[in-house]
Formats: sequence, structure tokens, C-alpha cells
Amino acid sequence: MEILDELRVRLEKNPSATVNLIVRTQDDPRNHAAHLESRGITIRHTYSLISGVAIQAAASDALALAREPWVVSMEEDKVVHTL
Repeated sequence: MEILDELRVRLEKNPSATVNLIVRTQDDPRNHAAHLESRGITIRHTYSLISGVAIQAAASDALALAREPWVVSMEEDKVVHTL
């Protein structure tokens, strides 16, 4: 699973913080919606062009999610500006 060290450190440093992330999955992310919701993770958006979801979760839940075999990568969901 791909996660930047910087992000991992921030999640570990403040496990109770609420974070917004994009989680890429090996397959259709809708297959994992019930699992995410059962952990108290909010699905903010499901992407169709990439296999992934935008989530809001506690940092500790995000770290646990990173260990799931179907999770390919995680990155911070933030505003992107064009030039």
C-alpha cells in the first residue's frame, strides 16, 4: 500500500484528528462501502474514473484502513490549483 511517510507520521502523531483522504482500491470501491461505513468512516465521494473514494475519518481509522489488502494507496484530499 502506498502512503507518503509525511502523511503516515501526521496520522500517527494525532490519531484523533479528523482527516479527508482519497483512498484508491484494487477493485470497485462500492464493494467496500459497507465495511467503511461500519468503521464510522464517511464516504464523501465515489470515483468512477479511478477505483477510489474520498473519505472523512479519524486518523487512527485511516491507519487501520491502510492495512486492508484491497487498499492500493492513500493521499490527502486537498484543493488542487491549476496554473
